[in-house]
Amino acid sequence: MPTVKLTLFVTGLSCLLMACSPKASSTAPKKPTSILDNLTFECKHEVRPPIDKEVHSLYDYALYHDLHNMWRGKKGDEVWQNMAVYYRIAAYNGDYQANLRLQWLLETKRVVVKKPQTEVYHLNKELEKTLPATAMYKLYYHLDSNYGVKTTPGGKFAYLRKAADMGSRDAQYEIGQILFRLQDPGTLRFRLDLRERLLECASNQGQGDAAEWLGIYYNSDKKYNKAIEYYHTGVKAGNQQSAFRLAEGFSAINSKQPEYLGVHVDTERSTRYEMISSYLFKYYFLKPTVPDLNEIVPLPPAKLPPWDGKIAFQRWFEGPSPQKPSDELMQKLAEKAGLDWQTGLPLKK
Repeated sequence: MPTVKLTLFVTGLSCLLMACSPKASSTAPKKPTSILDNLTFECKHEVRPPIDKEVHSLYDYALYHDLHNMWRGKKGDEVWQNMAVYYRIAAYNGDYQANLRLQWLLETKRVVVKKPQTEVYHLNKELEKTLPATAMYKLYYHLDSNYGVKTTPGGKFAYLRKAADMGSRDAQYEIGQILFRLQDPGTLRFRLDLRERLLECASNQGQGDAAEWLGIYYNSDKKYNKAIEYYHTGVKAGNQQSAFRLAEGFSAINSKQPEYLGVHVDTERSTRYEMISSYLFKYYFLKPTVPDLNEIVPLPPAKLPPWDGKIAFQRWFEGPSPQKPSDELMQKLAEKAGLDWQTGLPLKK
């Protein structure tokens, strides 16, 4: 393996390479003699604990109306302000999906409050109880946005590396992309191998972009079975390009290129992937996923089952609203978390 002086890389990247802690990022880390000295990675998956169904009913109701407001909604409008109450109460009762969605709505100013940075900061502290790796990645994400965390120039990479080591799929994907973009021919093979491990770890946790890149990588290396598997994984996670590539791979357009994805033409499979690709492309702003993909287009050689032409997300979105949570449930859960049930904000002492 090649030896490369750390001076080939930007100063801030040293924390990424050395796995130094976020708290230690304010001081200059001791320089290793080689990028290979400490740049190792052991795949860890973040455990996503089950969410109480009663609590999650608040999220389901809020998400339905939140998403139906995405196309024509105005920042700070009544829908988003009202749905924030449900998200808050669910978030402080351990619903990490509600927590993350509310953080995003605050970050994008769809939900308007006087001090969004303060609320996001406290939400992320709450998120640490259920998804500590994701919360660490969010800290990295917030470092450049005045959201309650600060570090020295370049120190943010310590947060990114820590998040990846803890199991954050997004951090693992992002580090993989950073390694890919580094301009250093001497470490190319080493970096590509490490990137592959990072992307595999992220993809197997449902990171759709990581799955797509693995599909591209394995297809170019003529490892077609693995390429198809990872594209398929990408589609499940909502990655539109993965669906598009599979549609192309099984299409009659490629009948004169039998080596493409190593499969025979299968127009019905191609059509189904194309329909899914079109939906993911058209409704990207809803961030749909396709966990039911195996019930629609199982991997070959499995036969295709009957299909009504819609993914489960689509049927849910086009269907009726989930039942509105009762005032009694809102009051019970708010009281449990020390919140005002009508605003979702902490009770004034």
